[in-house]
Amino acid sequence: MAKLQEMTQEQIGQVLQAAVERQVPVTVTLKRDNAWTSCHTRLLAIQDPRVLLGQLQGHDGHESPKIAPAERVGLSFKLKHYKHVFTVTAVGSERPEGAPDDSPDAISVCWPNSMHRLQRRAFIRAEVPHGRVVRASFWLGGCDQEPTQSETDHPVWSGRITNVSAGGFQVHSDSASDMWDPEVGETVGVRLAFEAGSETVYADAQFRRVDRVDGQALLGFQFVGLGQDRKGRQSLQYISAKVAEYHRQIETVGGRRR
Repeated sequence: MAKLQEMTQEQIGQVLQAAVERQVPVTVTLKRDNAWTSCHTRLLAIQDPRVLLGQLQGHDGHESPKIAPAERVGLSFKLKHYKHVFTVTAVGSERPEGAPDDSPDAISVCWPNSMHRLQRRAFIRAEVPHGRVVRASFWLGGCDQEPTQSETDHPVWSGRITNVSAGGFQVHSDSASDMWDPEVGETVGVRLAFEAGSETVYADAQFRRVDRVDGQALLGFQFVGLGQDRKGRQSLQYISAKVAEYHRQIETVGGRRR
């Protein structure tokens, strides 16, 4: 079973130092007014007790957000066999030690109190095996804004998930075939219903893409914010376990069990 591991402070220091040395890409997530914004940066330096981030780069040509002091910031990056997720508090901006006078200030954040890691395999898409049914319902706004019923002004769409990972999912939807027109990056709330008797998972996600196939909409979503609180981490753990289960089933049927 894919396990979300809580790291010790010694491990956190080691992995942050390695991420700085290797200049690994970092994904930044911010929640504002019930909507998520995500962008990229890199870890520049450790100036104990703070960590310095580079300037933010927006997704899909979107403007880079500004981080205010005391704002909570979600960070994640991949290193070796794991993806690391954690939340920090922004401090402000400061010059990295030894940087040229004309270099831009870095974004300064507090040292993380905790960090969790998950095997990167959990973020590899798993096709939902034959005979297994996973359904998704989704609506505009976050998962805590689910309408009590689908209405014209507040529609709820649904469909059957074709593949899923700890990073997101793809769903075939008849109901969204003609009515779906949000912008890429817009926040939606999702409800994932795995097989009968299994747990129902709520999460926030960002819409990433849509294709029209035989009268159906094939929609792609990216989970956001799952590593930023206890409830989200529980959902991440559950989704990861299902992904691992699907990988094992497919490999067994295909004669590739390792």
